[in-house]
Amino acid sequence: MRKIIILIALLGFSSKLFAYCDGGYPNVTVVDEIKKANFVAIGKVTSRKIVVDPIEDPEGYEAELFQVEIENVLYGTPPEYVVKGYLTLYNVNTSSRFNMDVGESYLMFVSEYLDGFYINSCGNSGTVIKSKEVIKTIQKIVGDKHA
Repeated sequence: MRKIIILIALLGFSSKLFAYCDGGYPNVTVVDEIKKANFVAIGKVTSRKIVVDPIEDPEGYEAELFQVEIENVLYGTPPEYVVKGYLTLYNVNTSSRFNMDVGESYLMFVSEYLDGFYINSCGNSGTVIKSKEVIKTIQKIVGDKHA
Protein backbone atom coordinates (compact mmCIF):
# COMPACT_ATOMS: atom_id res chain seq x y z
CA MET A 1 0.00 0.00 0.00
CA ARG A 2 2.86 2.36 0.82
CA LYS A 3 4.32 1.89 -2.68
CA ILE A 4 1.00 2.84 -4.27
CA ILE A 5 0.77 6.01 -2.19
CA ILE A 6 4.34 6.98 -3.12
CA LEU A 7 3.64 6.32 -6.81
CA ILE A 8 0.50 8.47 -6.71
CA ALA A 9 2.41 11.24 -4.95
CA LEU A 10 5.21 11.15 -7.53
CA LEU A 11 2.73 11.27 -10.39
CA GLY A 12 1.19 14.32 -8.80
CA PHE A 13 4.46 16.22 -9.37
CA SER A 14 4.44 15.53 -13.08
CA SER A 15 3.29 18.52 -15.16
CA LYS A 16 2.10 16.28 -17.97
CA LEU A 17 -0.10 13.38 -16.91
CA PHE A 18 -1.52 11.26 -19.67
CA ALA A 19 -4.65 9.19 -19.68
CA TYR A 20 -4.48 5.48 -20.02
CA CYS A 21 -5.32 4.79 -23.64
CA ASP A 22 -6.68 1.30 -24.16
CA GLY A 23 -4.74 -0.15 -27.08
CA GLY A 24 -2.08 2.57 -27.03
CA TYR A 25 -1.98 6.13 -28.34
CA PRO A 26 -3.83 7.13 -30.40
CA ASN A 27 -6.56 4.61 -29.77
CA VAL A 28 -8.74 5.71 -32.68
CA THR A 29 -8.00 6.14 -36.38
CA VAL A 30 -8.17 9.57 -38.00
CA VAL A 31 -11.15 8.43 -40.09
CA ASP A 32 -13.07 7.19 -37.03
CA GLU A 33 -12.27 10.30 -35.01
CA ILE A 34 -13.43 12.60 -37.81
CA LYS A 35 -16.75 10.73 -37.86
CA LYS A 36 -17.17 11.17 -34.09
CA ALA A 37 -16.01 14.79 -33.81
CA ASN A 38 -18.37 17.75 -34.20
CA PHE A 39 -15.57 19.53 -36.04
CA VAL A 40 -11.82 19.49 -36.57
CA ALA A 41 -9.88 22.74 -36.34
CA ILE A 42 -6.51 24.32 -35.82
CA GLY A 43 -6.46 26.84 -33.02
CA LYS A 44 -4.07 28.78 -30.83
CA VAL A 45 -4.53 28.77 -27.06
CA THR A 46 -4.80 32.41 -25.95
CA SER A 47 -5.57 31.95 -22.26
CA ARG A 48 -5.84 29.42 -19.45
CA LYS A 49 -7.72 29.90 -16.21
CA ILE A 50 -7.92 27.56 -13.28
CA VAL A 51 -11.34 26.63 -11.91
CA VAL A 52 -11.10 25.95 -8.17
CA ASP A 53 -13.62 24.14 -6.02
CA PRO A 54 -12.43 24.72 -2.44
CA ILE A 55 -15.02 22.31 -1.02
CA GLU A 56 -14.38 19.35 -3.36
CA ASP A 57 -10.62 19.82 -3.75
CA PRO A 58 -9.08 22.45 -1.45
CA GLU A 59 -5.54 21.33 -2.33
CA GLY A 60 -5.87 21.36 -6.12
CA TYR A 61 -8.17 22.54 -8.85
CA GLU A 62 -11.28 21.23 -10.57
CA ALA A 63 -10.55 22.14 -14.17
CA GLU A 64 -8.79 24.36 -16.66
CA LEU A 65 -10.74 26.79 -18.80
CA PHE A 66 -9.01 27.41 -22.14
CA GLN A 67 -9.78 30.10 -24.72
CA VAL A 68 -8.71 28.97 -28.17
CA GLU A 69 -8.61 31.26 -31.18
CA ILE A 70 -9.78 29.19 -34.14
CA GLU A 71 -7.38 29.70 -37.04
CA ASN A 72 -8.70 27.14 -39.48
CA VAL A 73 -11.64 24.70 -39.62
CA LEU A 74 -10.56 21.55 -41.43
CA TYR A 75 -13.75 19.53 -41.14
CA GLY A 76 -17.30 19.91 -39.90
CA THR A 77 -19.33 22.90 -38.92
CA PRO A 78 -18.68 24.47 -35.55
CA PRO A 79 -21.41 26.52 -33.87
CA GLU A 80 -21.69 30.06 -35.23
CA TYR A 81 -20.01 31.67 -32.23
CA VAL A 82 -16.98 29.41 -32.71
CA VAL A 83 -16.68 30.32 -36.39
CA LYS A 84 -16.53 33.97 -35.32
CA GLY A 85 -13.29 33.35 -33.52
CA TYR A 86 -13.07 31.63 -30.17
CA LEU A 87 -13.78 28.28 -28.59
CA THR A 88 -13.92 27.71 -24.85
CA LEU A 89 -12.78 24.31 -23.63
CA TYR A 90 -13.59 23.11 -20.12
CA ASN A 91 -10.78 20.69 -19.34
CA VAL A 92 -11.60 18.64 -16.21
CA ASN A 93 -8.55 17.95 -14.03
CA THR A 94 -8.36 14.19 -14.47
CA SER A 95 -5.91 11.86 -16.14
CA SER A 96 -8.05 12.06 -19.28
CA ARG A 97 -7.55 15.80 -19.80
CA PHE A 98 -5.94 17.07 -22.99
CA ASN A 99 -2.92 19.11 -21.92
CA MET A 100 -2.52 22.47 -23.65
CA ASP A 101 -0.07 25.37 -23.35
CA VAL A 102 -0.87 29.06 -23.84
CA GLY A 103 0.62 30.36 -27.10
CA GLU A 104 0.72 26.92 -28.75
CA SER A 105 -1.34 25.99 -31.83
CA TYR A 106 -3.14 22.66 -31.82
CA LEU A 107 -4.91 20.36 -34.24
CA MET A 108 -8.12 19.60 -32.35
CA PHE A 109 -10.80 16.98 -32.95
CA VAL A 110 -13.53 18.76 -31.00
CA SER A 111 -16.55 16.92 -29.62
CA GLU A 112 -19.48 18.25 -27.64
CA TYR A 113 -20.81 16.75 -24.46
CA LEU A 114 -23.39 17.87 -21.91
CA ASP A 115 -21.10 20.39 -20.25
CA GLY A 116 -19.35 21.80 -23.31
CA PHE A 117 -16.62 20.97 -25.77
CA TYR A 118 -13.78 18.54 -25.15
CA ILE A 119 -10.86 16.88 -26.90
CA ASN A 120 -10.18 13.15 -26.62
CA SER A 121 -6.74 12.92 -25.02
CA CYS A 122 -6.30 9.43 -26.53
CA GLY A 123 -7.17 10.60 -30.03
CA ASN A 124 -5.23 12.27 -32.84
CA SER A 125 -5.28 15.84 -31.51
CA GLY A 126 -1.92 17.43 -30.78
CA THR A 127 0.34 20.36 -31.43
CA VAL A 128 0.39 21.48 -35.06
CA ILE A 129 4.14 20.92 -35.15
CA LYS A 130 3.72 17.24 -34.21
CA SER A 131 0.52 16.73 -36.25
CA LYS A 132 1.74 17.40 -39.81
CA GLU A 133 1.02 13.83 -40.99
CA VAL A 134 -2.42 13.79 -39.37
CA ILE A 135 -3.24 17.10 -41.07
CA LYS A 136 -2.19 15.63 -44.42
CA THR A 137 -4.41 12.61 -43.77
CA ILE A 138 -7.37 14.87 -42.97
CA GLN A 139 -6.75 16.85 -46.16
CA LYS A 140 -6.81 13.64 -48.19
CA ILE A 141 -9.99 12.45 -46.48
CA VAL A 142 -12.02 15.66 -46.72
CA GLY A 143 -10.31 17.47 -49.61
CA ASP A 144 -9.34 20.37 -47.35
CA LYS A 145 -9.37 23.77 -49.05
CA HIS A 146 -7.89 25.66 -46.13
CA ALA A 147 -4.32 24.39 -45.88
